[in-house]
Amino acid sequence: MCKSYELKQSCRFFYPDRPCIYHKIDGQKCSYCCRYEPADFRILVIKLGALGDVLRTTAICEPLKALYPNSLLTWITEEDAVPILLGNGFVDRIVVKSSALQYILLFKFDLLINLDLDKNALIFAGLAKTKEKRGFWFDENGIIQFSSDSAKKYFLLSHDDDLKKENKKTYQSFVSEIAGLPGYGEIIVPVSDSSKEHAKQFAEKNKLIGNQIVGAIVGTGNKWITKRWPEKHFVKLFSILKDFKILVFGGYQEKDLMQSIISKSGKNVINTGHMNSIDQFFGLLNLCDVVVCSDTFALHAAIGLKKRVVALFGPTSANEIEMYGRGEKIVSDMPCICCYKRICEKSSTCMETITPKRVAEAIRRLLDEKRKDRCDNSDV
Repeated sequence: MCKSYELKQSCRFFYPDRPCIYHKIDGQKCSYCCRYEPADFRILVIKLGALGDVLRTTAICEPLKALYPNSLLTWITEEDAVPILLGNGFVDRIVVKSSALQYILLFKFDLLINLDLDKNALIFAGLAKTKEKRGFWFDENGIIQFSSDSAKKYFLLSHDDDLKKENKKTYQSFVSEIAGLPGYGEIIVPVSDSSKEHAKQFAEKNKLIGNQIVGAIVGTGNKWITKRWPEKHFVKLFSILKDFKILVFGGYQEKDLMQSIISKSGKNVINTGHMNSIDQFFGLLNLCDVVVCSDTFALHAAIGLKKRVVALFGPTSANEIEMYGRGEKIVSDMPCICCYKRICEKSSTCMETITPKRVAEAIRRLLDEKRKDRCDNSDV
C-alpha cells in the first residue's frame, strides 16, 4: 500500500501532522485528489505586530497571490495576532515568533517580504535563505538595509514625526510598493461560523434584528490614551442617537469605562462585553451598520468588514488610513495634531475638540448613504 499511495508533499494544502482540509471535507485521497495545487514558489512574509498593523497588512495578500498564483505563503507573526490570520484563505502557513528562528534556519524561500522594523523581524529577515528580499533586514553589522526607495522612505517616516505629519500616502500604498505589487486589495477579516452563531444569538437576545445599529469603540488600550475620545462625548453622542441601537465595544482594560458610559446612557445602549476573543469581536462588529472609533485595531477591522466608519483623529495621521471610500475621517482642528505623543500635557486635548454633534451628523450621513445604496441595488 505504501508504494501505491503517495502523499503529495509539494501541495500547498499539505500539512506534516494531519490530513488536509479537503480530506476532512469530502474524503479526498492525496494520491488522486482533484484539489492538488503544487507550490512551486515559496513566499515568506514577516509582520509581527501590532494587531492593527497585521490586520491592514493583509491587504497585500490577494494581489500577492495573483502575482504568484502557484505559491505557498508563510507568515511569521506574534502569537496574539494568529487569530487575525486564521481563516485567511491566502495565507497557507502561520508561524509564531517564538518558533520562527528554527523555521528560517532550515527552509529556503524564493521571496522574503519583511514589512516590520521590529528588531526580531529584522534579524529573521537578515538570516532568511531566500532568492530575493523586499522590505527591511539587518546586515551582519546590524545596519538596516532597504530593498527600494519606498522602503527607505517608510523607514525615515518611522523615525521622524515631522515627516509623518507631512506624509499623504496610506499605509496600504506603502506596503504594496515595498512588496513590489501593482496595488493593494481589501483588508481581510475572517469571521468564523462559530463567531457568526455567537453574534446571531447576541442579536436575538438584545432584539437587534430590524434596527439600525451603531458600533462604538470606546477604548484605545492603555498605551495610546491620547487617541481616546472622552467618555462625556460618548454619553452625549448616545443621547443624540436615541433612535438607534448602540453596541459598546472595548477590551478588558476598558471594562470600567464601558460600564460607566452605559450607566449614564439609555436602554438602547448595549454592552458587548470586555472578554470577547478576536474572532467573537469580528462577529459582533459585523452586526453594525456604522462604526465610530479612533485610530485603532477596530478601525481596520470595521473597514475590512466593509462597514461604514466614522474615524476620529488627533495625535496620529489620518492620511495614512485607507478608508476604501466607506467612511468619513473627522480630524481635530488643533494645530498640534499628528504629534504621535502618548501623553499630552494640554488641559484640553485634540480629541476633546471633536464634538458629539459633528460625529452624530456623520453617522446619519453614512446611514443615509447606505440606505440609498441598498435602494439603488434593489432597482438593478
